[in-house]
Amino acid sequence: MSAFLGPIHARMYGKVQAVNALADTIAAFSDAQGWTSTLLTDLRASLPAPSGTLEQVIDLSQIHASLSGLVDQAERRLAFAVTHAIASDAAHIQDLCTLMENQGAQAAPQTTESCVAAWQTMDTYWLDGMPCDGGVQFLQTEPDEVIWSVHGQHPTPDYWTLRIHWMQGFCTKLHLRLEQLNDNTFRLTQED
Repeated sequence: MSAFLGPIHARMYGKVQAVNALADTIAAFSDAQGWTSTLLTDLRASLPAPSGTLEQVIDLSQIHASLSGLVDQAERRLAFAVTHAIASDAAHIQDLCTLMENQGAQAAPQTTESCVAAWQTMDTYWLDGMPCDGGVQFLQTEPDEVIWSVHGQHPTPDYWTLRIHWMQGFCTKLHLRLEQLNDNTFRLTQED
């Protein structure tokens, strides 16, 4: 891997691992709640998450394609976990929202120096396709305000509901305000 692209690929793999861990957390939570009994086992059997270093899990002769496949797989794993967790009762989504808020709060650092730094940390936990896909576009990046939009499709219709609750938990812990300006545009600012 090149010195320039290596860090980007490593960041993407970290995001893949974070989404895979979130899918496992949702599946384990569903099993613990009694909504399902073998969701975590079924998820891991049907859509196994990669383990090992980036160099161990991708084809070094086709880095971009391999990494893109890992991104797609992680998003499918998340969709699988969510879809099966709420299959018996759509109202379970509310409990998953609370779980996501807690997960977001746990992921947040104790403090942050700016909204930009907070956004950069928050971004390490979610996938928006490959960077070259242009899934994230910034409309404003100032130390005390970040406005961004996210484009792209996700395999579960509940994706944004859960992601927004995760982001709210993250931002609440850091005393930041998260606003959804429209379906895919968000503003992160300091609380007054």
